[in-house]
Amino acid sequence: HIYPKKALKKLSKLDQKSSRDIKQARKMVAEIDAEVSYLVNLIIKAGKIPIIIGGGHNNAYGCIKGTSLALNKNINAVNFDAHTDFRPEEGRHSGNGFSYAFAEGFLKKYFIFGIHENYTSSDILKVIKKLKKHIAYNTFESIKIRGESTFEAALKKAFDFISSRPFGVEVDCDAIENMPSSAMTPSGFSGTEARKFVSYFGKHENARYLHICEAAPNLGSKQQSTQGAKLLSYLITDFIKAHGNKD
Repeated sequence: HIYPKKALKKLSKLDQKSSRDIKQARKMVAEIDAEVSYLVNLIIKAGKIPIIIGGGHNNAYGCIKGTSLALNKNINAVNFDAHTDFRPEEGRHSGNGFSYAFAEGFLKKYFIFGIHENYTSSDILKVIKKLKKHIAYNTFESIKIRGESTFEAALKKAFDFISSRPFGVEVDCDAIENMPSSAMTPSGFSGTEARKFVSYFGKHENARYLHICEAAPNLGSKQQSTQGAKLLSYLITDFIKAHGNKD
């Protein structure tokens, strides 16, 4: 088994500028993948719906793989995120969980909800364009800044793309405005909109897991850690309530 504290201690000693250390770090992420995949697989095979909280978005790969193997079919995913996390397969890290899951056949269709245009490279957009039958997205700016779509219409567009088969519900806290996270944003969706997203997708019978990641409150700040924890608890209970009243 992987013990998080020991793994983090090892990672903290690695040099981010050393190609050898980067390779070692990515190997450790792959080891974590195996653990996450195994646990998610066990839970789903037992007929339960896993709720995965915390850690980086690297864990999306294990969630998708574990679900796919348990159901013996590839699955879809919808991701509430400022970033695509569909970067090249260069060794496992938090920015390529979905691209690895897709390349290995565990992920069939993928919708990214609310990516930020300023942080999405032209190279990534070219890849998505080539895979448009399998990958679709909308942007935060198109919904909240330019008003080209209502939030509700954006939800429906995402649902129509991924709902035909079992799917995972992914929430990256980086997409939530002022939410303490690994890449906290001053401009993003509100906590209430994140809750609506989780409830909307959670109520459908094909929703097979909830994964909330990248929350990183400053534990030295009581207010910050308390507010972050409150929002996480809302997201979790919203999903549970919605799935209990699923369509």
